[in-house]
Amino acid sequence: YDIIPLGTAVSLRGLISAGNHNGDRGVIIQYSSATQRYLVELGETGETLSVKPENILQQIHVKIHGIISQPNLNGCTGLVWYTENKYRYSIYIASLE
Repeated sequence: YDIIPLGTAVSLRGLISAGNHNGDRGVIIQYSSATQRYLVELGETGETLSVKPENILQQIHVKIHGIISQPNLNGCTGLVWYTENKYRYSIYIASLE
């Protein structure tokens, strides 16, 4: 399979031994072909975790359009991630902070 590029924004999911980090966001900083794990630097703390590929969800940049109920969001860009405990995708829009 293809290797996720360094610098890619990710969310962590399905972790067992470090389950407290499920839903945390970070950045891929290294890949080890020997262990087939990614080293992820967490955005909140700077802590690093060695993570299996199946526990990583890449965050995707999107541009919002077609929202009728909140037209002020149309044209905004954001980052999509999966919220494990809510079983849904969310869009983080930095310009709304």
